[in-house]
Amino acid sequence: MPAEFTVISPMFNVARYLPEYFASLERQTYGFHRLEIILVDDGSADETAQLAEAFARRHSNVRVIRKENGGQASARNAALPLATGTWLTFPDPDDALSANYFEVVANAIDHERPQAMLSTRLLMWFDAQDEVKDTHVLGGRFREGTVTKSLIHSAEWIQPHITSGFVQRRVVEEARLTFPEDLRLRFEDGAFVSLYLLRFNEPRVTFLPDAEYLYRQRSDQSSTIQSSGSNPAKYTDTIRFGFLPVIREALKTRSSLPKWLQNLFLYDQFWIFRSSQSPAVRNARFSDEMYQALDDLVPAYLRHVDDESIANFSLIYVAPWMREALLLVKRGGGVGPAYWGAKDTHRGLRSIVFRYRGASPDIRLQVNDVDVTPLFQKSFGLEYAGRPIVMQHTLWVDDASAVALTLNGEPRDLHDRPPKIDPAFPNPVKKSSARLRFERVTQALVRRVSPGGLHFWRRDVAVRSRKLAEKFAHAWVFIDRDVDAGDSAEDQYWWMTTKHPEINSWFVVRHGSPDWRRMSAAGARLVGYGTPEFYALLHHADHLASSHADRFITHALPPKMMPADYSFTFLQHGVIKGDISHWLNPKDIDVFVASTPDEYRYLTESPAYRYSTKEVVLAGLPRFDVLMERASAVSDDSKNLVLIMPTWRDYLVGRMGKDSADRQSIADFGETTYAREISRLISDENFLATCERLGMRIVFMPHPNMQPYLADFTLPERVEVRSYVDTDVREMITHAALLITDYSSIAFNAAFLRTPVLYFQFDLDEYLAGHTERAGYFEYERDGFGPVTRSAGEASEAALRTLTSGADPTYVDRMKRAFPTRDGQNRRRVYQAMLDARRVR
Repeated sequence: MPAEFTVISPMFNVARYLPEYFASLERQTYGFHRLEIILVDDGSADETAQLAEAFARRHSNVRVIRKENGGQASARNAALPLATGTWLTFPDPDDALSANYFEVVANAIDHERPQAMLSTRLLMWFDAQDEVKDTHVLGGRFREGTVTKSLIHSAEWIQPHITSGFVQRRVVEEARLTFPEDLRLRFEDGAFVSLYLLRFNEPRVTFLPDAEYLYRQRSDQSSTIQSSGSNPAKYTDTIRFGFLPVIREALKTRSSLPKWLQNLFLYDQFWIFRSSQSPAVRNARFSDEMYQALDDLVPAYLRHVDDESIANFSLIYVAPWMREALLLVKRGGGVGPAYWGAKDTHRGLRSIVFRYRGASPDIRLQVNDVDVTPLFQKSFGLEYAGRPIVMQHTLWVDDASAVALTLNGEPRDLHDRPPKIDPAFPNPVKKSSARLRFERVTQALVRRVSPGGLHFWRRDVAVRSRKLAEKFAHAWVFIDRDVDAGDSAEDQYWWMTTKHPEINSWFVVRHGSPDWRRMSAAGARLVGYGTPEFYALLHHADHLASSHADRFITHALPPKMMPADYSFTFLQHGVIKGDISHWLNPKDIDVFVASTPDEYRYLTESPAYRYSTKEVVLAGLPRFDVLMERASAVSDDSKNLVLIMPTWRDYLVGRMGKDSADRQSIADFGETTYAREISRLISDENFLATCERLGMRIVFMPHPNMQPYLADFTLPERVEVRSYVDTDVREMITHAALLITDYSSIAFNAAFLRTPVLYFQFDLDEYLAGHTERAGYFEYERDGFGPVTRSAGEASEAALRTLTSGADPTYVDRMKRAFPTRDGQNRRRVYQAMLDARRVR
């Protein structure tokens, strides 16, 4: 007797997950023996096939197929001719099924007829925490209980997954449906489901909340979906071998695409938009051929998607600009709506924002009926698959003016905001504002009576204290990192106390740190980071200036404590030479300090950054003033250090912990390319011997984020290892005869002092693919301040040449061009920029 259900599972290197998957099948209340199980090993290199065959030997209803690797679609296709069940389903073997899974489905088949397809409830299984959450974005389809929906009348009830779906074998065989084997990264499910549902004039899908499919989120990010962001096929093949064949099939019997199919395409594409904002995609290097293909493929499928479907898409949250982007691509370019944007209350300005694709539009701006030029303006790119798909233009005008805008000769209304799109599947339990307030108050009380709750009481009291309000009124607050000083914020602070003692200046660092003790002894007015007084200080401050823009600075205060007129000056830790816009663009920066003319032009003109001449000022780092002062007191004979100062790697450090120096580490760091190559250079015998002969001390001082790994480097005893916590970096740089780095902007410090530089870039491709920085205006071979080397041997030879013969004049000329002005007035310019940031024009 044929089985009711055939279960087809493709397998590739999933041995470690199979025991849980097999157990979930065996415990089915429907009766495991009543299922037909076909397991397809797709050329696994681990023990997957052996475990599957052992499982089959225990159960007569299990069959194993072994084939060469061809991808998930080919594995499923290999099983289709062998299936005999009335219904087919295709769970992945790294997932698991609830015990009542098939019983719930069987009951629905008996009582919910007719239907084309059944869909089970997909729950997210986070295996790192062994935690299951009902957080899938389409989870709202199951909140109404068991329902059957006509996709013609309920087009938002899409079913993109075959893993948690059931289809009729008869329909699959009659239509000769197979999974598209050209799709190996995404949408193979969507394509198959689409072609299947197109066989029905009115496809009906039954949604079963009581049958739970546990969708594993692998902690090692090794699944195809989780790890394919840098593969061009993810972007081109989805459309070429997924969307377009489905469109051709649909148009054989219809005049246009059904709305549910349009929604399915958009669901996929808006996920691409969202993932395109991640560092993994932004840092990937895609070919021109991929972009040329997308230029044809994206408009090709959008021709069949209605404007209304794009504008009203509501299955997942998408930023308004993403809808506008698809509409503009569909129309072949043009300009979208114009909106009022952010206000700058300090300077009496407000912004106007619009987006465009293609040529920059002609802008006519009238203020009080008079043609004017915007006070500031900037276009920056909004990205799809690693490059801008539309440009966003922001212009600033006087807030107290009547404004009229014309774009390409067309007068434009200025809207307050994009239209709000209500979600298709809202949370059915919407809490009242009174209930939310009650919960917030309750949570606050719980925090205050919990261990450590005294801190919250003291913080709240400090923020409300009249005494502290007077003490910190209109304060200018300076901070480098929470755990240490010694950077531009400290330098600016000391200058302020000397040149402008009338200003209420304070410096912040953690109480008890070495820099706290040092600065306190020197007479600094200090507040401990994280103390109740710290929160009161920032709450009443006019300015916060820092050399860093990490969350411990930008989000130091809870939102309810942030003052309305808070101004943030980003002094910078170094000189920006590449694209770190993904990290910086979300920051609210009022003054953005640049140090070189090239850096200034890059920040204000590059479409990567949203900042303009409104925020960016060519002032120079305060640290450079102090470096020059201290270097003038150091004789050439005293410059006896060879500094080795590599930067960090985003993929070698974990999340930030309780403070900025607390970083998680990875296992087996000593086996990484980073550790091996740096150790190889520092241990080179010729390099060590030459430094010893010349009387040079070798100092190894990696980026602070690499501090947890200092003990993992293999270094000779004669090499001094220093950390940023206990070392005066400026003292090191001013006494350096040679700086060896990789990609660090520390090289600009050396260049400012005309100190020779050597770049040791042993992992260029890996760095560009996995770090937070994309290529920018600065090219090391063309613009760098020293030779670029790729191996430890090459770096050692270049270091010996430089130490014995001095810097090549070519590199000295580049240093001079980078810093044409060294007048010691950077701190004065920063002070003036901070004043200007709070002045009405």
